[in-house]
Amino acid sequence: MGLSPPAFDPAPVIDRLATLARADGLWHPRECPAGTELFALGEPANQFWVLERGLVKLGYLTASGEDWIKSFIVDQGLFTGSGDLSPDGTNRYGATCLEPCRVAALPLAWLGERIAGSPELQGDFARFAAWLQARKQRREEALLCASAEQRYRDLLAHDGALAARLRQADIARYIGITPIALSRIRKRLGLTGAG
Repeated sequence: MGLSPPAFDPAPVIDRLATLARADGLWHPRECPAGTELFALGEPANQFWVLERGLVKLGYLTASGEDWIKSFIVDQGLFTGSGDLSPDGTNRYGATCLEPCRVAALPLAWLGERIAGSPELQGDFARFAAWLQARKQRREEALLCASAEQRYRDLLAHDGALAARLRQADIARYIGITPIALSRIRKRLGLTGAG
């Protein structure tokens, strides 16, 4: 399913953003219990989110009300709901805390100004964009070219620690199948239990 995306460590970027945001009185991290909806599809996309710890699910809601998972933000990360910046300025998907999380929301306009004025942040976000693009390309290739069983095996091989933290229904939706189909794959592979 292609090469793994180049490594990207969000910690130094988070530290730089926190320092700048504190100076401007904008750094207000909050503790969110599992189940907290950070933002929803269709809401104004005017925030940039920083995850300091926890696990966040980014997902789409289909017309029939099904949840299909775009990605997970694990332990530390950066994200928005605007994807490629939707033309109407709204979130293209939602974000929900799957575990207790510590998050901070920064205004997108403020972030744009800070990036424009800082070669260091420009480099940080160029590396982040390259990592994100490689990750998206790898995921697209897997969804289009690999079998559901191979996608599941790949998740266990490359992100086993993440898989251990997820419900089976979320794993199924992430690899693009139903929970029943995942159950059948797990049975074929001789896997039992919740993990």
